[in-house]
Amino acid sequence: MNKLKAINSVQFSIQLITALLLLYFTLKSDTPDRAIIPILLLLGWSLGFYQRRVTRRRVNKLRGSKNKDVLHEG
Repeated sequence: MNKLKAINSVQFSIQLITALLLLYFTLKSDTPDRAIIPILLLLGWSLGFYQRRVTRRRVNKLRGSKNKDVLHEG
């Protein structure tokens, strides 16, 4: 499980860096009106980060509950 968490963190970091670099280079270029694309990428990254945080909190809350079988379906 730790490998999956590490891969997920690296993926989110790469997406954030890519969006920030694209925003920077777009604003420095001759066509700053195209900055909507990196802004949408940053918005998507922010929503993904928030979703990951909410999901992590729910899973941790379920793991701490008295019913040990809540994480299994069926």
